[in-house]
Amino acid sequence: MPLKSTRNFLQTDEGQLAQYRSRKSRRLHVAVHDVEPQSKRMSEVDRDRFQAEVLAGMLMRKRMAFKGSLALRIDLSTSSKNPPQAHTIAKNILDLLAARRPNVKGREACVLYKDDKQIQALSVSCRHGEAQPLTMLEARPMSAMLKDLETATEASRQLELSDPYEDDRNDEWVKSLKDHFKNEEALRIRLGDATYDAFTKFYRHHAQRALLSRSTVNVSVLHWMYGQSEVASRIFAPDAWVELIRWHGVRLEVGELPIAKGTGDAFKARIASAITDFKTRWNWLLDPLEIAVALEVVVRPNPGTPRGVLHDLDNIVRDYLLPQVVPAFDTVSDQRWTIDFEDLKQTAPELAAAWGANPLPPKGTRSGVTRYEVWRLPPSSESGPGFVSAALVADIDAKGGLMEQMDDLVEEWSTMLSRKRL
Repeated sequence: MPLKSTRNFLQTDEGQLAQYRSRKSRRLHVAVHDVEPQSKRMSEVDRDRFQAEVLAGMLMRKRMAFKGSLALRIDLSTSSKNPPQAHTIAKNILDLLAARRPNVKGREACVLYKDDKQIQALSVSCRHGEAQPLTMLEARPMSAMLKDLETATEASRQLELSDPYEDDRNDEWVKSLKDHFKNEEALRIRLGDATYDAFTKFYRHHAQRALLSRSTVNVSVLHWMYGQSEVASRIFAPDAWVELIRWHGVRLEVGELPIAKGTGDAFKARIASAITDFKTRWNWLLDPLEIAVALEVVVRPNPGTPRGVLHDLDNIVRDYLLPQVVPAFDTVSDQRWTIDFEDLKQTAPELAAAWGANPLPPKGTRSGVTRYEVWRLPPSSESGPGFVSAALVADIDAKGGLMEQMDDLVEEWSTMLSRKRL
């Protein structure tokens, strides 16, 4: 094919899909079976086995360790009766993906990367109480991730998934809960306490789902925030998109990461203050949480941050955000914790039976979030200091994180184009 024709093809929808599939085929996928996901308490034998299985998977795919920036997705399944929390498991896994252990054979001194500061986008999910242990890894260069993000944004545009009435419906659920509380006395007299409380739970569930479904940064906006879209940049500069999201109203804005020694406590205090402000505005709707939530974080470092003090993405969540967010909102690690199974046995015995005799995960795993996802934007010298913007995101619709949503959008787009060609 002549060079000009090739270029023309690559600019078509089919050409973009072909390039996406080519990139997707080059992603690194590794599944580690029969090694229980564990925190730093993992045995030395299991540490060696874990690294050996990852290296074997990389060798089979003829992959070397990443030298530059990458995006990493970790999906965990635990089978232990007393598993640790997901973020402590992730910390151990991330460390094991760096330096190769002395007893593990390999061609390089590292496993997946030399330093986890190379990770520019990280997604961690965990499901406890499974029959078999499993660690799933998906890694790709960050440059490929940004190209995939561009393709997914084009897919979203052509699919015309935006719903002009969605915000109105979300506002209706919030208003319904307000009206329910406003008329509590009369409704309790008319309905009785039990029925009123049941309606409270129902309205709160839907109002929380409505509010926290709009706190997320969607695929298209994330693409714009990275400054990848010429069309979006004609509407708003990339920094303007960033500011628009930051002051969305349902996110926690905690300022920039600590750089200088001794500033960590001040950063933690800003997180506490942001949580207090957020709860002052929304606690009437969010307490108690009736839905499971994920934590979504967007970080932009201060342009003057030395590489030596650049925070690992996992460190931002594990050391700063989760220790305050989880207890403040009493978040749970699995949607099953929001179900009253004893009540379900009385009201819907067949449905309760379908969950099995022991539907809940191990007791010690209740506190947490279903998933956390962190994206690091490039620093901007034009717009001053960096920031950390976090959001509790409704996670009950099986949409997965943004990385998974990107793939789903492109596949749906591909199906739509195939139907048009018929």
